[in-house]
Amino acid sequence: MKSLTPGPWLEMVKGSVITLALFLAYVSFPLLGMFPGFFVPLPGIYFAQKHGTMMGVAIVAVSVLVLLPVAGVSTAILYLLQCGILTLALPAFLSRGWGGARSIATAVALNTAVVAVFAIVFALSQGVDLHGQVLKGINASISQTAAVYEKSGLTGEELQTFKTAMEQAGGLIGRIYPALVIISLVTIAGLNLWLMARLAMRLPTPPALGEFSRFKNPEQLIWVVIASGFSMLLPQGEVAGVALNVLIVTLSLYFVQGLAIICWFFNRFAVPGLVRAIFYILLTLQPYLAVAVAALGIFDLWGDFRTPRQPENL
Repeated sequence: MKSLTPGPWLEMVKGSVITLALFLAYVSFPLLGMFPGFFVPLPGIYFAQKHGTMMGVAIVAVSVLVLLPVAGVSTAILYLLQCGILTLALPAFLSRGWGGARSIATAVALNTAVVAVFAIVFALSQGVDLHGQVLKGINASISQTAAVYEKSGLTGEELQTFKTAMEQAGGLIGRIYPALVIISLVTIAGLNLWLMARLAMRLPTPPALGEFSRFKNPEQLIWVVIASGFSMLLPQGEVAGVALNVLIVTLSLYFVQGLAIICWFFNRFAVPGLVRAIFYILLTLQPYLAVAVAALGIFDLWGDFRTPRQPENL
């Protein structure tokens, strides 16, 4: 690990300021802040790749020390659990030459384990029902959203239909929030490494991230999909709930593989940037298209769409 010389000290301050600006924007603006919130780990990851692991540790430490008096203990803990661990873990694994996919998988697994341990310790030490608190928070958010729409002029049958839909969505979120936590961590890690790939030319030693268009899940993962799908049919509600979360996470991984296949075809046939942008916009707006992309990732197990086909002899 490299020591911090006067030059890197200045970049540590720069990385800490950018990190804090992005995170405070995320917590201050619930909707608009989501976009900068995705990239909170990026400054720490970038400067850690540039100057060594201690730079990332210093940026995370400074960010926590500033957040404690400015935003409170809970906000500082949120930063550590959502962004701080990824900021430290991703450069450490990349420096070992693990590549983008393996580094993301290991960093997210480590982050998830830390979040789970923290949740268990917090629940036991405070004597609270953590699951019940999460459900209460979801219901409170639904009530606040319904009140906003009611004040905006939505009344009568339309308001009741909206409330029913929100309650159904809240019930689903109450069942799958563990999967949503993992998916959000994967998304944050993936987006940050995607930007790192574009900043890599500025680094003295660019990390070997690999080509996203070649990403492929382990073939054994399909058995997790099959097992979790059948487990949802069991009468035990707890088992079915765990199976549902596992199924959502694994299908999300196949969605990523489907995106990699589409990216490969885009590159192979030199699809214009405008067409690609339209596709990605439709992907965010149309859930059925996302299902089709996930199915494409699953069927790649048999179709092997990115393997060049040998011409047949006539």
